[in-house]
Amino acid sequence: MKFTSITALVIYFFAKQAMGAAVAGNELEGLVARQSAPVAFNVAVAGKGSLRHSCGTGTTITCVLAPGQSCKGNFSPAQASVVVTTAHGNCHVSLYPQSNQGGGVSQRLDTDTTGTCVFTNVATWKSYGIFCD
Repeated sequence: MKFTSITALVIYFFAKQAMGAAVAGNELEGLVARQSAPVAFNVAVAGKGSLRHSCGTGTTITCVLAPGQSCKGNFSPAQASVVVTTAHGNCHVSLYPQSNQGGGVSQRLDTDTTGTCVFTNVATWKSYGIFCD
């Protein structure tokens, strides 16, 4: 009888430890989800009239990522204006003059530039990267 009680106690203890680890894993997933950062920006090609008026009228690109991750892509056609519409945390948008993030960063928009239109006279940017620290 004692052997059965001791065995049951040992099984209970290990099962409780395993359940605690599962809860900790769920808590970790929730923490990662809360730390994910939404970033959205709008780009537009050169249009009629002032390029400043093109900001907000083109294509919106959105990405939700955690620190240390990135979202990258190409524009087709090349874009002439950009405005960051949503930024959270330590994120920034880098714009490149060549496809596949080539040619070096020609424009970097940090989180404090949200709502500010940046534009060029000709369609300059062919790719982007969104990065969060």
